[in-house]
Amino acid sequence: MYKCMNCGKEISGEDLKKRIRCPFCGYRILLKKRPEIGKRVKAR
Repeated sequence: MYKCMNCGKEISGEDLKKRIRCPFCGYRILLKKRPEIGKRVKAR
């Protein structure tokens, strides 16, 4: 999943096979969504 920086809509990776552009507004800068899992490290 990707998110357009201009319009904020979410885009699947399957929609971006031909070119890297937002299909809604045509903007070329997209952010890759990361999972919200936090990594915990024990202190010694």
